Formats: sequence, C-alpha cells, structure tokens
Amino acid sequence: MTSTRTFRFRRRAFTLVEMLVVIAIIGGLLGILLPAVQQARAAARRTQCMNNMRQVGLAILGYEGVRKKLPPSHTKDPNHNILTFILPFMEQEAVYERFDLTVNWNKAPNTVARKAHITTFICPESKTPQREFVADYAANVKIQPAVYNPLIKAGKATSRKLWYNMLRPDQRPVAVAEVRDGMSNSMLFFEDTGRPYAYEGRQPTGSQSITGSMWADVEAFYYTHSSCGDNQLMNCNNMNETYSFHTGGCYFLYGDCTVLFHAEVMNPEAFFARFTYNQGDRIPDDD
Repeated sequence: MTSTRTFRFRRRAFTLVEMLVVIAIIGGLLGILLPAVQQARAAARRTQCMNNMRQVGLAILGYEGVRKKLPPSHTKDPNHNILTFILPFMEQEAVYERFDLTVNWNKAPNTVARKAHITTFICPESKTPQREFVADYAANVKIQPAVYNPLIKAGKATSRKLWYNMLRPDQRPVAVAEVRDGMSNSMLFFEDTGRPYAYEGRQPTGSQSITGSMWADVEAFYYTHSSCGDNQLMNCNNMNETYSFHTGGCYFLYGDCTVLFHAEVMNPEAFFARFTYNQGDRIPDDD
C-alpha cells in the first residue's frame, strides 16, 4: 500500500513591523531621489534658457553677416522690435514673410505674424502663468544717469563718455568693427523675464501691465533705469529691467554668442565695463 503525503506550504505574510520598515526605506529613498530629480530638471531648464539665448545671438550675427551692421534694438516709423528682424536667421522665415515692415508691428496686416508662438524666445525657468506671444529676452540699450551717477559719486564706478550697449536704435546701428572692447567682453542681449506680469524681488505684485512683453512689440527693449540695495543692477524688478527667475543672478548673451551667468551682486564697475562696447575699459579682477 502506497502512502501519499500531502505537503502544505504556508505563505508567510509581512508583519506590521516589516511593512513599516519597508515604508520607511521607501520614504528615505524618495527623500534622497526627489531633490536630485528636481535639481536635474532645474539644470535642464537653465541649459535650455542658455541655448535659447545662444540661438538669438547666432541669429543676430547672421543678420550682421548679411547687412554688415548689427540689427537695431528697435525701429521707429514704422515701429518694430529687433526680434522681428532676426527671424530669417533662426529658421522662422515663414513668420517673417508674413510681416509687413512698412507698417507698425501692431497694425492689422501684422496680426497673424505677431501672434506666432516662438518657444526660443521664452525661458523655461519663468514661473509666470500662461502667456502668449511673449519674449523673456530683450535688448538693453542704455544705462540711465539715475543708476550710474550715485554709484560714481559713491566711488563704486568710474565715469564713461558713452553708456550705450552695442544694440542701438535704427538711427545708429553699430558695426562689429566699432566694438573696441571686444565681442567676447561685451554684453549683447539680456533677460527680462515674466512680463507682462510684474515682479519685485521674487514676489508678484499682482499687476499684469508691464509693457513690451510681446516679442514683436517695439517697446520690448529697455534701459537700465533703477537699482536696488547698495549696488544691485539685476533681479530688482522686471519692470523693463534685467530680471530672471534663476537663483542668484541672470544669464547674459555676449557678442561672441557665449552665455555667461553673473551673480546679482556683481560689481557695478564690472557690469558697466561689460555693458558698454567701445570705452576701452578694463574689467575688474573682482568681477
């Protein structure tokens, strides 16, 4: 007689203590991984912002290569912004061909063209709500006396004969040969992020009325006309000033298409030396 043995396998369940240990381990891993993921995403956004500015720079130099002059920061009668003029040099010929440059940017013939959504003009670090047809990059044409005079008086900057950037209005376009300070030493294009929403410091003011937010807007250019603290020239506000949502500073496009990050506590003398293009001034060692 053959006996048959029946084997019963008892499945062992997790105890409450073991479950709590597993949950604690997973929580710990998430605590380690999530900041790393967030940092990686932030780094990717910063890289994309830099690439966008570099594309703008290449287009500006493409324009200069054909016209032998840098494009104007803006034109009057008819009114147009620099970004319109460089569209053919950044694979946006179709948009450019829709523009009627004989009339102002906001006239009816230009309605379709000016409402083109061009992602290259938008910094992905922007924390503003959904915006349409905007640009986070602009020409910064001039340093105003209200900014440099107090700094000169306080001994934090030296006087200069000319306070313009190399991108000037249509009455005075600049040739590369005039950039005596060197294209690699001279700022070309700037961040002014978040418009038309207004920000002071890192806080929104609730206003949505900052001018020049649309990329085709003739008022997209700006002057550096205010500072904050003792000598801070960026990230004070975005009311047509140099401003970004990057922690601690802004990216700057230079004339040779390099993009550099400068801290918001940048030495004013260094900022002015890098901003002007033909003053023959030396960049301080403590830049």
